[in-house]
Amino acid sequence: MTEQLKVQFTKRIIELQQRISAIHRDFADGRDTDWSEQAGERENEEVLNALESEAKVEIQHLSNAITRMENGSYGICETCGDDIAKPRLQVQPAATNCIKCAE
Repeated sequence: MTEQLKVQFTKRIIELQQRISAIHRDFADGRDTDWSEQAGERENEEVLNALESEAKVEIQHLSNAITRMENGSYGICETCGDDIAKPRLQVQPAATNCIKCAE
């Protein structure tokens, strides 16, 4: 099961890295000389910055989950040491805490 998850997580990381690269390409295009266009571009930049930040956080969570799989601690709550319920891992595969400790 963990091998399938590692492959799945790795694919997702690649997708997120591609998204970040696309965002960087969009920023590299520069700004329009028209002031009204620049206002719209600034709004777009804010959205792109937020998407990039979210992608980086998700990459970090997935990378950490892969590391936990490799060292045998995946699915074990970092706080109490109990197993993280499978339904929780299905919903949030990079979870580091059981439901009780997450609350």
